[in-house]
Amino acid sequence: MPQNKYKIDYEVSMNDDEGSDDDTVKFWEKKQRELVTSVVDYSLKSLAELVISADINLSPAYQRRERWDNSKKSKLIESFLMNVPVPPIFLNEDQYGKYSVIDGKQRLIAISDFFRGDLVLEGLEIFSDINNMTFDDLPLELQNVIKTRPTLRAIIILRQSDETLKFEVFQRLNTGGVTLNAQEIRNSAYPGPLNDLILELSESDEFHRLLGVRKNKEISAIYKEMKDAEFVLRYFTFKDNLQGFTGKMNHNMTRYMIDNQKMSLANIKKAKTDFLHTIEAVEAAFGDHAFRRWVPEKDKWNNKILAALFDAEMFACRGFSAEELRPKQKEIIENMKALFSDEKFRKSIDAGTNAPGSFRERIKIVKEMLDQTVGR
Repeated sequence: MPQNKYKIDYEVSMNDDEGSDDDTVKFWEKKQRELVTSVVDYSLKSLAELVISADINLSPAYQRRERWDNSKKSKLIESFLMNVPVPPIFLNEDQYGKYSVIDGKQRLIAISDFFRGDLVLEGLEIFSDINNMTFDDLPLELQNVIKTRPTLRAIIILRQSDETLKFEVFQRLNTGGVTLNAQEIRNSAYPGPLNDLILELSESDEFHRLLGVRKNKEISAIYKEMKDAEFVLRYFTFKDNLQGFTGKMNHNMTRYMIDNQKMSLANIKKAKTDFLHTIEAVEAAFGDHAFRRWVPEKDKWNNKILAALFDAEMFACRGFSAEELRPKQKEIIENMKALFSDEKFRKSIDAGTNAPGSFRERIKIVKEMLDQTVGR
């Protein structure tokens, strides 16, 4: 199995009198990080068997939250029959012989569904005579051809690759011309107990209710783009380190995933309890208006979820119980509406929202409002 090595170097700026060329080379060697890949051309039958045996992880919670319909799946199979080039898939080696999909999930599902007999071909134009057929319905000769002749290239990131490099690599991968967003990349790059918890909490009824994600969640951009999962990670990243926020939001969240990828069961339980307690308090305080902006000029709420308000309300409510806040909900909402006429507060949620000062200021203002409203 051929291996390719890519090296990503740090650019180092040094004055002439700061050391010899040897020192510079040693520094460069110390800082470089390595990505090791393997390239394999799989038959379609082999890929289907890897998926069916779960040697390739296709968990629905993993990667993009979208599904191809049968028409798209059928078009892919027709492409293989026509020898049309299909983009490679990207896999991450989790353990020796065990992989998870980074890019190409829908292609793998289509292939495995086809060989399992779960895909009834439809909408084919060139091979229209096999519409309404499953794999088992095809002529035996055509079955043998599609099992052995077409191949799909897999680029595998091997397990010895530097963990911190994976996020940077995955950012450069595309699926059908659509770039993976930061949270989809994290979910692909850092599987484990923490990632499982984030996905579990992000799909909880309580949290989806706050975010306005209804039963038909598949049409919600928040759900499809994993923004709900990113909000959970955002909370975990800063809940115990508000003063340590440096302004690099995405960097800090990725660093948290790396450092806590294999979080202990005890800490998983604590984190889960903490998050559920906090969203219960937020719902008790703000109800359907949680994380949303009041627009004084229009005298109404804007339904769009704002990350800056998520910070302010989640971290401000963290020290309260739902029982403490619920009786004061009407007052809290009125006082929150008043904050949107306060220049200092508006600035903290509108301009430079990732600046450390703005981040801490908006939390402080909402916390003080809650303290005054409940009489602390």
